[in-house]
Amino acid sequence: MALFLALFLGHLLGDFVFQPGRLVVAKRHGISGMVLHTGIVTLCTAVALLSDIGRLWPALVLAGLAHLGIEYLTIRARRMMEASGLALFLLDQALHIVSLAIIASVMGESVLPALGPWHVSTAILAATCGLMAAMFLGSILAFEVRVLALGTVDSGAAGPILRLDAGRVFGFAERGAALAIGLLSPFPALGILAFAPRAAYALTRSNPDRARQMSDAAVGLIICAVLWLLIVFASSSRF
Repeated sequence: MALFLALFLGHLLGDFVFQPGRLVVAKRHGISGMVLHTGIVTLCTAVALLSDIGRLWPALVLAGLAHLGIEYLTIRARRMMEASGLALFLLDQALHIVSLAIIASVMGESVLPALGPWHVSTAILAATCGLMAAMFLGSILAFEVRVLALGTVDSGAAGPILRLDAGRVFGFAERGAALAIGLLSPFPALGILAFAPRAAYALTRSNPDRARQMSDAAVGLIICAVLWLLIVFASSSRF
């Protein structure tokens, strides 16, 4: 579990935090963008494994190669398949997560949980991954659900790309706050209060903006609830 969480943290950082929209477009149009993206993911993973990199470098190499292979497959699938962006995003992330789980299961014996060079508890590592996933992965998932359900005007040759604007930053804070409240409060359901400002704002808007706001709030709430359950499981796991 500790190695999987460290690999997953590197994936989250490289695939979401440090992947701007221009790089998304570049990797969909050529191998150089794909290689650059994979290099960033591998570097982020190296930082996540820094406490034991001398022993875990084979896992780092395997994770990097697996990421490049999956990117190649899913980008080809995007070009060839008549599938929604949501379906392709879920396929891409499922393949990445499964590959990391396989690597961790093969090489993860006696690995201590750590954030970079600092050893921490499994609960803290799991919560860090959960918060990163809620804030950054969650923004893409909420966007793809909204595009599928309500349509978008941000479509181009590479498909719709989510911009880093004030609304997206608010979503980061909203989902992060909801999950943090759920993890720290004796009453996890209080996390729903983080979505109250968006819901109140949505009531002042007319359609279709109201529908977009409510879609983002609903998806954000579901993401946080699922991640809370996974964090609790990971924190109590003996694997």
